[in-house]
Amino acid sequence: MLSDEPGKVWREVVLLWGLAIAIIAAFKLLDFIPFVRDNLWGIAGIVFLFLPLEFLQRRGEDPRAYGISWQGLGRGLFWAAVLMLIFFPPYIPAYKWWFGRSQAFELHLPSSFWTEVVGYFLLVALPEEAFYRGYLQTRLDSLFKGRVRILGAEVGWSVVIAAAFFAVGHLVEPRLDKLGTFFPGLVFGWLRARTGSIGGAVVFHAMCDIWAQLLRYGYF
Repeated sequence: MLSDEPGKVWREVVLLWGLAIAIIAAFKLLDFIPFVRDNLWGIAGIVFLFLPLEFLQRRGEDPRAYGISWQGLGRGLFWAAVLMLIFFPPYIPAYKWWFGRSQAFELHLPSSFWTEVVGYFLLVALPEEAFYRGYLQTRLDSLFKGRVRILGAEVGWSVVIAAAFFAVGHLVEPRLDKLGTFFPGLVFGWLRARTGSIGGAVVFHAMCDIWAQLLRYGYF
């Protein structure tokens, strides 16, 4: 069983997160090796999925208690669809402004597009949500008992802190704009709290990445 003592919880989550980021960063340094370069997505996905599941299993914890399950997937799909309707349309002008694109949208999908779609679901969204919104956010819930109700979800500081870890972790690719992932991280965290599992967050996370990629293929 895992301890809820604050000091131990902080050490645990920081060490596990740090280990995950260190492993991924080490492989990124090896991207001059063709196999590593071509499979970095998969390597990162394995790390983010394997570490929390292995850790929880060794401690006798049920991953389902951390929302790492497809329980309530129907509810998650509903809320993911609602969030897509809210956020995706205004993202188009924001994307055009950020990248300075003024031309008309002309979609040219590469032959690898559907492989990328599968990758966004299985190698990016699922592992990252299992780690950040499943394991990490749930562990931090034990530290912050205060909650506020936002659109039907009881959320606390764990959502904010998990989103911060999520954003800083993206700096393995050293670009400051990667810190902007903090904001979708908040939405993923809300969705996890609203639905009780990571299923909806996985779907919305993957669709966010796919939407951004579609805009890239249409404007570049």
